[in-house]
Amino acid sequence: MTISNVLPSAFLATVVAASVFGGSRMSAQRPLAVPPLRAAMFVADSAKLYTEAQAVEGAKVWTATCSGCHESKDVTSADFKTKWVGRSLFELYEQIRTTMPDDAPGTLTPEQYLTSVTYILKLNGLPAGETALVSDSATMSTLKFELPAPPPTSPLVP
Repeated sequence: MTISNVLPSAFLATVVAASVFGGSRMSAQRPLAVPPLRAAMFVADSAKLYTEAQAVEGAKVWTATCSGCHESKDVTSADFKTKWVGRSLFELYEQIRTTMPDDAPGTLTPEQYLTSVTYILKLNGLPAGETALVSDSATMSTLKFELPAPPPTSPLVP
C-alpha cells in the first residue's frame, strides 16, 4: 500500500473519530430566515407617494366616473379606513380596477385607475410629492395603508 492510498483513508478516519469521540455532536441546523426582498412600507400621513398632477387627473376621473355613485366621504370615512388600514395600495387599485365603474368594470385605462387611487390618497390627507406613483404590482404591494384609525366608539356615560 502506498502513502497516496493511505492518506485519504486516514483523513476520513480522523474526521469520523473526532466527530464521534470529540464530545460534540453534529446536528442539523435550522435554516436562517430569509428576509423578504422588499419590506412593507406603511403609507403614513407624511408619505409622498404621488404627484399633484396625478391627483388632479384623479379628481377629473372621480368627477367624470366615480361621483355619480360615490361621495368623497365613501373613501375617507371611518369604515373605509378600518377596511383598508394595513392593506396594500395594490389591493385598492385592483379592487377599483376589477369592480369599477359599477356598470362597466375594467373599462378605464390603467392610468385612470392609478390616478383615482392617488386622488383617494389626497382625499385622505396624504400629501403629494415629487415622485409619481406607478401601477407596478410589486411596488404597490409593498405600500401598506396606515391611515389614522377611527376613534374607538365608547358608550355614553350618564
